[in-house]
Amino acid sequence: MGGAYGGFCTFSPFSGFFSYLSYRDPNLSKTLDVYDAAGDAVIAAAEQIKNDPDMLSQAIIGTIGEMDGSLGPDMKGYTAFQRWLVNESPETRQRFRDDVIDTKPEDFEAFGKRLKNMRDPSIAVVSSQSGFEAAEKDGNKFTLKTIV
Repeated sequence: MGGAYGGFCTFSPFSGFFSYLSYRDPNLSKTLDVYDAAGDAVIAAAEQIKNDPDMLSQAIIGTIGEMDGSLGPDMKGYTAFQRWLVNESPETRQRFRDDVIDTKPEDFEAFGKRLKNMRDPSIAVVSSQSGFEAAEKDGNKFTLKTIV
């Protein structure tokens, strides 16, 4: 309530591109603060995982389930097309699956540190003028480009 309609992050192992996204988000400054604090949150989660091995098991099972879930005919075709575009082999997918299964709490900690130490991240925002003005009052700086 009162926040973004949705939000997520993505990572491409092919390009190394990592991104955070939110949409229908009325709280630009708060959202940027959350993204900036993500590294600390992942490091804190790594500590929780060290103390609760079931948490790690659930994360691994959920990830494998998303990777290997059933697909309808349309998604099978789309997925095959994407894999063809990036030349992703079954062996590559199996190595990735094995890496997920072998994930340790230290992997989360290392990822959290990488997020914290990210240099020169770029930010792109599509918003109303008033959204930018509110965020600038909170200390954010933007280079605006008006799109007509």
